[in-house]
Amino acid sequence: MCGICGIFNYGAGTPADRAAIERSARAMVHRGPDDEGFYFDGPVGLGNRRLSIIDLGGGHQPLANEDETVWITFNGEIYNYRELRAELLARGHCLRTGTDTEVVVHLYEEYGQAAVERLRGMFAFGLWDRRERRLLLARDRLGIKPLFYRPEPGRITFASELRALRELSPSPTDIDPQAVYDFFGFRYVPAPSTLYRGVEKLLPAHVLVADAHGVKTECYWTLPPEDGNSRTAEEYAEQLFSLLRESVRLRLMADVPLGVYLSGGVDSSAIVALMAELHVRPLRTFAVGFEETEKSELPHAARVARRFATDHVEIIVRASDLAEHLERLVAFRDEPLAEPTDMALYLMSKRAAHDVKVVLAGEGGDELFAGYPKYVADRLAGVVSALPQEATQALVRWLPYRQRRVKIALEALSISDEAERSTTWFASFTREEREALFSRDFLAQVDPAHPARVFAQYLGEARDRSPLKRMLYADLKVWLPDNLLARGDQMTMAASIEERVPFLDHQLVELAARIPTRWLTRGFQTKWLLKQALKPYLPPETLRRRKVGFALPVGLWFRKSLQSMVADLVLSPGAESRHYFNTRNMENFVREHFNGVRDRQKQLWALVNFELWLRHRNG
Repeated sequence: MCGICGIFNYGAGTPADRAAIERSARAMVHRGPDDEGFYFDGPVGLGNRRLSIIDLGGGHQPLANEDETVWITFNGEIYNYRELRAELLARGHCLRTGTDTEVVVHLYEEYGQAAVERLRGMFAFGLWDRRERRLLLARDRLGIKPLFYRPEPGRITFASELRALRELSPSPTDIDPQAVYDFFGFRYVPAPSTLYRGVEKLLPAHVLVADAHGVKTECYWTLPPEDGNSRTAEEYAEQLFSLLRESVRLRLMADVPLGVYLSGGVDSSAIVALMAELHVRPLRTFAVGFEETEKSELPHAARVARRFATDHVEIIVRASDLAEHLERLVAFRDEPLAEPTDMALYLMSKRAAHDVKVVLAGEGGDELFAGYPKYVADRLAGVVSALPQEATQALVRWLPYRQRRVKIALEALSISDEAERSTTWFASFTREEREALFSRDFLAQVDPAHPARVFAQYLGEARDRSPLKRMLYADLKVWLPDNLLARGDQMTMAASIEERVPFLDHQLVELAARIPTRWLTRGFQTKWLLKQALKPYLPPETLRRRKVGFALPVGLWFRKSLQSMVADLVLSPGAESRHYFNTRNMENFVREHFNGVRDRQKQLWALVNFELWLRHRNG
């Protein structure tokens, strides 16, 4: 695992700025504390910070082929690199190291840009072809590894992190009003945009080519369509388990100790069970919980840890931890934290780093196999949206404070438009709330329909699929890479450890896409087929456990121990975010939560993080 960066002045051909590349690499020392390296060739400069996982002594980067006509700076892991290496050796290539990075270089020599289609793993890389004077950037199919870039006239810069990218250009980065508006809808900024105007994320499953002709991007992978009705649920379950087992086995590839993030839910428990079956010893598991017992997943994780005799570590997150670390993490990511769970993941990663250098996690299982309650609840949209709007709103107001999830579901289900409803399920602020939150002057600069159009694009790409498959497709394209995977990468890298996600092996993802809709859920039971596949391996109470989601009790903390922190940030006369908002309405959101009138924890989290981000940026 690494941090990568680079410059290509393809227009004027001026030499790449060595000092800028070095500053950018230093900004990512946490991503690669073990080694650093640089390569310069006239208008091109590449930088790398390395976290050594495979071939600990032989993987110095940037790395080249034998005649030094192809150079690469690489971030990620290629799990099928041994098979590819044997194939390349048989074709006469000479490989000097045991790293997966060198395989990518020679695979490019053999197949050109199409080499990315042969890779099985997670990756983001920059590759310089000296003969063709061409820079190739690539990102893995699911967007597990990040890659930011900034196209400018005659020039392109790229890096693994925003703050590292900012070191590569003397031009200032302005805030994009549309991205700010989108952040308060999605909780994050959907790709390819970022909060900075003119700075983009390379989309998952895309390559970018820059040469004398300019910059162009291209998609190299898509999901297959749903299968017909020729196979049984048992046959799919058997294949699902086989592929998941293989995926876990591949992700044990390392020359350093490994562990697992264990919540006690189906996905992480399955990974622990499979690692135990594969005789991983010691099997280290890490779980996070809270002093507020009704919110803690620790008892569920402990039960699984006992079942599989793991070396189990529990971490308790307190309100004081949030107060201590939040500002630093916002500055570290150079963007607001999308979720309160970012904090818990960071603290768990810090503790895990004492024992391991690689962790496996269960991200992706919900988006592949329909694990969120919304996937079954969405069937009721036609009924609820047909009710008079006044009746639905009255019911939402009448429900008690603790019925937060029911309120969210009713608000979403009352929307008949599929794209608008998709934006509402996980939104910080609904469209109506965003129109109340922002000032008139700010709203005049943005398109309020843009968040729904983002989902409409992906729902349209999946228009030939079932309603459930369309939801899964859109979440796989938006929610998963731009929120969950971004969080996993950034918070583990902050602790200098690597996260691997077995559920997102692209072969398993392709199988999930092919599974007929009727097998994914049964009635109102989520993850039906996945649970059938795991029945012989997991405790019945784990399989029966209702999906509750992993969430810090920030709603409680914001009303009690952290109320003064929230007020100082959001309500202070000097708050930098105030000119974005309709001050009276924004203050109403805050007071409603403080007074227990409505649960506004999602809204307050977004407001607090945005204010901290502005202070860091302007400070």
